[in-house]
Amino acid sequence: MVNNIRWKIAQQYEKDWWEKRSYFIDFEFYKNFAEDLLEFGKELLVINQGTVVLEIGSGAGGILTYLTDSNYRYAIDPLESFYSSVPRFVSQRDKHVKYLSAKGEDLPFEDKKFDLIIMDNVLDHCDNPEKVMKEVKRVVKDKGIIFFKQNTYHTWGQLVRFLMERFQIDKGHPFTFAKKDLLRIIHHNDLKLMKAKRSGYFFTWKKELMSSGFNNKMKAILFATRDKITYVLQKD
Repeated sequence: MVNNIRWKIAQQYEKDWWEKRSYFIDFEFYKNFAEDLLEFGKELLVINQGTVVLEIGSGAGGILTYLTDSNYRYAIDPLESFYSSVPRFVSQRDKHVKYLSAKGEDLPFEDKKFDLIIMDNVLDHCDNPEKVMKEVKRVVKDKGIIFFKQNTYHTWGQLVRFLMERFQIDKGHPFTFAKKDLLRIIHHNDLKLMKAKRSGYFFTWKKELMSSGFNNKMKAILFATRDKITYVLQKD
Protein backbone atom coordinates (compact mmCIF):
# COMPACT_ATOMS: atom_id res chain seq x y z
CA MET A 1 0.00 0.00 0.00
CA VAL A 2 1.19 3.55 -0.81
CA ASN A 3 0.27 6.66 1.15
CA ASN A 4 -2.74 8.63 -0.01
CA ILE A 5 -0.63 11.59 -1.14
CA ARG A 6 1.36 9.38 -3.52
CA TRP A 7 -1.83 7.91 -4.96
CA LYS A 8 -3.29 11.39 -5.50
CA ILE A 9 -0.13 12.40 -7.38
CA ALA A 10 -0.61 9.38 -9.65
CA GLN A 11 -4.26 10.29 -10.20
CA GLN A 12 -3.35 13.86 -11.11
CA TYR A 13 -0.76 12.55 -13.57
CA GLU A 14 -3.43 10.32 -15.15
CA LYS A 15 -5.91 13.19 -15.38
CA ASP A 16 -3.31 15.45 -17.00
CA TRP A 17 -2.44 12.73 -19.55
CA TRP A 18 -6.05 12.42 -20.70
CA GLU A 19 -6.69 16.16 -20.56
CA LYS A 20 -3.87 16.85 -23.02
CA ARG A 21 -5.49 14.43 -25.47
CA SER A 22 -9.13 15.31 -24.86
CA TYR A 23 -9.61 17.15 -28.15
CA PHE A 24 -8.29 14.53 -30.53
CA ILE A 25 -8.14 11.06 -28.99
CA ASP A 26 -10.57 8.43 -30.25
CA PHE A 27 -11.64 5.10 -28.79
CA GLU A 28 -10.33 2.87 -31.58
CA PHE A 29 -7.75 1.39 -29.22
CA TYR A 30 -10.56 0.29 -26.88
CA LYS A 31 -12.16 -1.48 -29.82
CA ASN A 32 -8.89 -3.32 -30.51
CA PHE A 33 -8.63 -4.30 -26.84
CA ALA A 34 -12.20 -5.62 -26.89
CA GLU A 35 -11.48 -7.73 -29.96
CA ASP A 36 -8.39 -9.13 -28.23
CA LEU A 37 -10.44 -10.01 -25.14
CA LEU A 38 -13.09 -11.81 -27.18
CA GLU A 39 -10.55 -13.74 -29.19
CA PHE A 40 -8.31 -14.73 -26.29
CA GLY A 41 -11.18 -15.65 -23.97
CA LYS A 42 -13.50 -17.29 -26.50
CA GLU A 43 -12.97 -20.83 -25.15
CA LEU A 44 -13.98 -19.79 -21.64
CA LEU A 45 -16.42 -16.94 -22.01
CA VAL A 46 -19.56 -16.33 -24.02
CA ILE A 47 -20.99 -12.82 -23.72
CA ASN A 48 -24.73 -12.52 -24.29
CA GLN A 49 -27.52 -10.12 -23.31
CA GLY A 50 -27.65 -11.40 -19.75
CA THR A 51 -23.89 -11.31 -19.07
CA VAL A 52 -23.13 -8.83 -16.27
CA VAL A 53 -19.81 -7.07 -16.91
CA LEU A 54 -17.65 -4.75 -14.81
CA GLU A 55 -14.56 -2.88 -15.94
CA ILE A 56 -12.32 -1.53 -13.18
CA GLY A 57 -10.25 1.48 -14.21
CA SER A 58 -12.20 2.09 -17.40
CA GLY A 59 -10.63 5.44 -18.17
CA ALA A 60 -12.37 7.70 -20.68
CA GLY A 61 -14.46 4.94 -22.23
CA GLY A 62 -13.32 1.43 -21.48
CA ILE A 63 -13.10 -1.88 -23.27
CA LEU A 64 -16.70 -2.63 -22.38
CA THR A 65 -17.76 0.20 -24.72
CA TYR A 66 -17.46 -2.41 -27.48
CA LEU A 67 -18.86 -5.44 -25.66
CA THR A 68 -22.30 -4.59 -27.01
CA ASP A 69 -23.75 -8.10 -26.72
CA SER A 70 -24.24 -7.47 -22.99
CA ASN A 71 -27.11 -5.37 -21.66
CA TYR A 72 -25.54 -5.07 -18.20
CA ARG A 73 -22.25 -3.20 -18.30
CA TYR A 74 -20.72 -1.19 -15.46
CA ALA A 75 -17.54 0.89 -15.50
CA ILE A 76 -15.76 2.42 -12.51
CA ASP A 77 -12.88 4.86 -12.30
CA PRO A 78 -11.80 7.33 -9.59
CA LEU A 79 -11.58 10.03 -12.30
CA GLU A 80 -15.06 9.43 -13.73
CA SER A 81 -16.28 12.91 -12.77
CA PHE A 82 -13.53 14.34 -15.00
CA TYR A 83 -14.06 11.94 -17.91
CA SER A 84 -17.81 12.56 -17.94
CA SER A 85 -17.19 16.34 -18.20
CA VAL A 86 -15.29 16.03 -21.50
CA PRO A 87 -17.71 16.17 -24.47
CA ARG A 88 -15.43 14.25 -26.84
CA PHE A 89 -15.18 11.34 -24.41
CA VAL A 90 -18.92 11.28 -23.71
CA SER A 91 -19.79 11.39 -27.41
CA GLN A 92 -17.82 8.18 -28.03
CA ARG A 93 -19.31 6.25 -25.12
CA ASP A 94 -22.06 3.68 -25.40
CA LYS A 95 -25.08 5.12 -23.57
CA HIS A 96 -26.00 1.64 -22.29
CA VAL A 97 -22.87 1.51 -20.09
CA LYS A 98 -23.34 2.73 -16.52
CA TYR A 99 -20.30 4.77 -15.46
CA LEU A 100 -19.57 5.27 -11.75
CA SER A 101 -16.96 7.17 -9.79
CA ALA A 102 -15.34 4.62 -7.45
CA LYS A 103 -12.08 2.95 -6.47
CA GLY A 104 -11.25 -0.70 -7.00
CA GLU A 105 -10.49 -0.93 -3.30
CA ASP A 106 -14.13 -0.25 -2.41
CA LEU A 107 -16.46 -1.53 -5.13
CA PRO A 108 -20.06 -0.28 -4.72
CA PHE A 109 -21.65 -3.61 -5.62
CA GLU A 110 -23.14 -6.59 -3.84
CA ASP A 111 -21.35 -9.94 -3.55
CA LYS A 112 -21.24 -12.26 -6.59
CA LYS A 113 -22.81 -9.79 -9.03
CA PHE A 114 -20.58 -10.10 -12.12
CA ASP A 115 -20.01 -12.79 -14.73
CA LEU A 116 -16.99 -10.96 -16.17
CA ILE A 117 -14.57 -8.44 -14.66
CA ILE A 118 -12.04 -6.59 -16.82
CA MET A 119 -8.80 -5.10 -15.48
CA ASP A 120 -6.40 -3.74 -18.07
CA ASN A 121 -3.21 -2.36 -16.48
CA VAL A 122 -4.97 -1.25 -13.32
CA LEU A 123 -3.03 -2.61 -10.35
CA ASP A 124 0.05 -0.44 -10.84
CA HIS A 125 -2.19 2.67 -10.62
CA CYS A 126 -3.94 1.63 -7.40
CA ASP A 127 -3.71 2.67 -3.79
CA ASN A 128 -3.79 -0.93 -2.48
CA PRO A 129 -3.53 -3.73 -5.10
CA GLU A 130 -4.14 -6.49 -2.56
CA LYS A 131 -7.43 -4.92 -1.48
CA VAL A 132 -8.50 -4.45 -5.11
CA MET A 133 -8.08 -8.14 -5.83
CA LYS A 134 -9.93 -9.02 -2.63
CA GLU A 135 -12.84 -6.88 -3.82
CA VAL A 136 -12.70 -8.50 -7.27
CA LYS A 137 -13.02 -11.90 -5.65
CA ARG A 138 -15.98 -10.67 -3.61
CA VAL A 139 -18.07 -9.28 -6.49
CA VAL A 140 -17.37 -11.90 -9.18
CA LYS A 141 -19.74 -14.85 -9.34
CA ASP A 142 -18.64 -18.41 -8.63
CA LYS A 143 -17.10 -19.67 -11.89
CA GLY A 144 -17.00 -16.05 -13.06
CA ILE A 145 -14.19 -14.85 -15.32
CA ILE A 146 -11.59 -12.12 -14.77
CA PHE A 147 -9.80 -10.79 -17.85
CA PHE A 148 -6.58 -9.37 -16.45
CA LYS A 149 -3.66 -7.53 -18.08
CA GLN A 150 -0.64 -6.07 -16.35
CA ASN A 151 2.81 -4.79 -17.29
CA THR A 152 5.57 -6.71 -15.52
CA TYR A 153 9.32 -6.21 -15.26
CA HIS A 154 12.40 -8.37 -14.79
CA THR A 155 14.76 -7.75 -11.85
CA TRP A 156 16.84 -5.05 -13.55
CA GLY A 157 13.72 -3.35 -14.85
CA GLN A 158 12.30 -3.32 -11.34
CA LEU A 159 15.47 -1.63 -10.05
CA VAL A 160 15.27 1.08 -12.71
CA ARG A 161 11.59 1.52 -11.97
CA PHE A 162 12.40 1.81 -8.24
CA LEU A 163 14.79 4.68 -8.98
CA MET A 164 12.22 6.32 -11.24
CA GLU A 165 9.71 6.06 -8.41
CA ARG A 166 12.23 7.30 -5.84
CA PHE A 167 12.70 10.52 -7.79
CA GLN A 168 9.12 10.59 -9.13
CA ILE A 169 10.26 10.49 -12.74
CA ASP A 170 7.23 8.33 -13.50
CA LYS A 171 4.45 9.76 -11.37
CA GLY A 172 1.63 7.67 -12.77
CA HIS A 173 2.54 4.21 -11.48
CA PRO A 174 2.98 3.83 -7.71
CA PHE A 175 3.56 0.06 -8.06
CA THR A 176 5.83 -2.13 -10.17
CA PHE A 177 5.20 -5.86 -10.55
CA ALA A 178 7.18 -8.93 -11.51
CA LYS A 179 5.32 -11.97 -12.79
CA LYS A 180 5.80 -13.73 -9.44
CA ASP A 181 4.07 -10.83 -7.66
CA LEU A 182 0.97 -11.26 -9.79
CA LEU A 183 0.90 -15.01 -9.28
CA ARG A 184 1.17 -14.54 -5.52
CA ILE A 185 -1.83 -12.16 -5.48
CA ILE A 186 -3.84 -14.49 -7.71
CA HIS A 187 -3.15 -17.57 -5.59
CA HIS A 188 -3.72 -15.65 -2.36
CA ASN A 189 -7.27 -14.92 -3.54
CA ASP A 190 -7.90 -18.52 -4.66
CA LEU A 191 -8.35 -17.51 -8.31
CA LYS A 192 -7.66 -20.18 -10.89
CA LEU A 193 -5.35 -19.35 -13.80
CA MET A 194 -7.12 -20.66 -16.90
CA LYS A 195 -5.10 -19.14 -19.70
CA ALA A 196 -2.03 -16.92 -20.11
CA LYS A 197 0.01 -15.12 -22.73
CA ARG A 198 2.74 -12.50 -22.78
CA SER A 199 4.04 -9.97 -25.28
CA GLY A 200 7.69 -10.75 -24.43
CA TYR A 201 10.49 -8.41 -23.33
CA PHE A 202 12.34 -8.51 -26.66
CA PHE A 203 9.28 -7.53 -28.70
CA THR A 204 8.64 -4.50 -26.48
CA TRP A 205 12.33 -3.57 -26.28
CA LYS A 206 12.63 -3.54 -30.08
CA LYS A 207 9.46 -1.47 -30.41
CA GLU A 208 10.67 1.06 -27.83
CA LEU A 209 14.12 1.27 -29.38
CA MET A 210 12.60 2.14 -32.77
CA SER A 211 10.22 4.65 -31.23
CA SER A 212 10.56 8.37 -31.91
CA GLY A 213 9.60 9.16 -28.31
CA PHE A 214 12.41 10.06 -25.91
CA ASN A 215 10.94 8.21 -22.93
CA ASN A 216 10.48 4.99 -24.88
CA LYS A 217 14.03 5.13 -26.23
CA MET A 218 15.38 5.69 -22.73
CA LYS A 219 13.48 2.64 -21.45
CA ALA A 220 15.08 0.55 -24.19
CA ILE A 221 18.58 1.94 -23.58
CA LEU A 222 18.25 1.32 -19.83
CA PHE A 223 16.74 -2.15 -20.45
CA ALA A 224 13.74 -1.18 -18.31
CA THR A 225 11.43 -2.86 -20.78
CA ARG A 226 8.03 -4.15 -19.74
CA ASP A 227 6.41 -7.47 -20.57
CA LYS A 228 2.63 -7.33 -20.79
CA ILE A 229 1.01 -10.35 -19.17
CA THR A 230 -2.56 -11.36 -20.04
CA TYR A 231 -4.40 -13.81 -17.79
CA VAL A 232 -7.86 -15.31 -17.89
CA LEU A 233 -8.76 -16.12 -14.29
CA GLN A 234 -11.73 -17.93 -12.81
CA LYS A 235 -13.20 -17.89 -9.34
CA ASP A 236 -13.67 -21.44 -8.07
